[in-house]
Amino acid sequence: MRELERESSTDDSVWRPSSGPTPRTLAIVGRGRLGTALAEALRPGPLDLPGGAWRVTGPHPRGYAGEGADAVLLCVPDREITRAAALIASGPLVGHCCGACRLEVLGPHEGFSLHPLMTVVAGRTSFAGAGAAVAGSSGRARTFATALARTLDMSPIPLAEDDRAAYHAAASIASNFLVTLQVAAERMAATAGVERRQLAPLVRAAQENWIEVGGEHALTGPVVRGDEETIATQRGAVAEKAPELLALFDALTDATRALAGTGGADAQTDFMPENDPELGQEGKGAAVETVRTVAEIRAVVRQARRRGQRVALVPTMGAFHAGHLSLMRRARAECDLVVVSLFVNPTQFNDSADLDAYPRDERRDALLATRAGVDVLFAPPPEEIYTDGFATRVAVGEIGMRLEGAHRGTEHFEGVATIVVKLLNIVSPDAAYFGQKDAQQAAVIRRLVRDLDIDVSVEVCPTVRAPDGLALSSRIVHLSPRDRGRATALHRSLTAAERLIAYGERNPAVVAAAAVRELRQEGIDPDYFELVEPETFKPLHLLEGDVLAVVAATVGSTRLIDNLQIHVPSAPTRARHNNIVAADARALRRPARPAA
Repeated sequence: MRELERESSTDDSVWRPSSGPTPRTLAIVGRGRLGTALAEALRPGPLDLPGGAWRVTGPHPRGYAGEGADAVLLCVPDREITRAAALIASGPLVGHCCGACRLEVLGPHEGFSLHPLMTVVAGRTSFAGAGAAVAGSSGRARTFATALARTLDMSPIPLAEDDRAAYHAAASIASNFLVTLQVAAERMAATAGVERRQLAPLVRAAQENWIEVGGEHALTGPVVRGDEETIATQRGAVAEKAPELLALFDALTDATRALAGTGGADAQTDFMPENDPELGQEGKGAAVETVRTVAEIRAVVRQARRRGQRVALVPTMGAFHAGHLSLMRRARAECDLVVVSLFVNPTQFNDSADLDAYPRDERRDALLATRAGVDVLFAPPPEEIYTDGFATRVAVGEIGMRLEGAHRGTEHFEGVATIVVKLLNIVSPDAAYFGQKDAQQAAVIRRLVRDLDIDVSVEVCPTVRAPDGLALSSRIVHLSPRDRGRATALHRSLTAAERLIAYGERNPAVVAAAAVRELRQEGIDPDYFELVEPETFKPLHLLEGDVLAVVAATVGSTRLIDNLQIHVPSAPTRARHNNIVAADARALRRPARPAA
């Protein structure tokens, strides 16, 4: 056989035509799935490749030295490419089919690479329609790789050496990782009696939607709708029936939230309230009106007053979750005009990094507010609220100096009180709705409304929790999957305190110590765990009447707070006293995890 000859030209992509009737030879090495499939796809030849007609031989076994070949394509495992290339005598072009490997693994050969962007299974011989990453150490080698891809009806993709890792990672995610994900879905479905074949139409439709309209527009489901209650229910089912999949579920939920937050939810009509069959009648009608200035929101409220309507205000900092939505729905049920303020208040942050990291996504929030039946979203810029020369702050006294005030600085509750007073003055609502999760904040607001004779009804609504007890918060999106599981210890610490009180313990120090043990079992060292009087937040020396258990701790890098209202019974529930004592004894014997 004649060896390939280069033109003595500066353009080394030019091939001399083959002299004589004998075609040139492309030898395929490797009898695995890819080598066999490529040989089968090319064998019908002769092939019209650079330099004339070509024929294919192989697949040859490993150890082939390239005898009589004009080009050799190595379809061997990645780790064996260098050794296989070293066996090839100098002369022929030598190529590999590895997506991640650089051309240098071929040693001194004039090298090329051809990586089909296609998963290959036994019996597959067609590569038509697939992409193929191609590269070459010379123009002639690149030309050959490109022509070979086209001969296989693939679309050549020129690939720079420095881009190989990113390209190959994308290929792994799109193929093997996708299979791993579908197997996870298959396992979860099996716990409900659903077979793989019954998932197949859903999988195909999702893939086709992604191909046709792209990822942001192909998203569906509770994450896109911001339905944290449903997500929490799903997570509870995974934790119960397939706990080995929980970390994957959490990671995918967070990734989907991030994707939906880039515009996926509100960029498609499928998810607008009037087109969402899961919403029923809730949220139908016009989208929420967004206003930016004090003058605009006052004009809206004045019109409502003329109509004799009752006005509600739900103050928020955005990043809506099921807890926020519960406040909005309560306001919707009780009032005629529902105003939700969306303002990340800089004066209540003692850490500028915490302020910068606070999640913001107004478009998503507006969609969720619409679905909850909100009429107006008041989303002013900071300069509208804090005008030039602003100097007045509302001090809240002793209640703002303890616990969160001590940890975050007294400026924190001054900032809260100041913005709430401003919002109440701007909107003049009949009722304002707050969540019990921020119990100390709610107590501060009740106090300032009473002390300053502000004519508004303060409605504090119950904390909304995931099935595992974690209080929903805008900050929990920052938790890693592992820390998301650890964070449930906050609620367990509160229920441990409630349990001890129910069975007769009246010493706050003993109850708090038992609660802290629950936290330390997860390696969490709390900022505080205290039992306080619900209105003043003063510490209690004897537990009686109504008490509030409050806890704050940093889990991973995310600081969380929670609380539980506890009624102290006049007499302990003795029937189960022995059970709780035994349970607490077991807890004491468990070794604590080191603090994270």
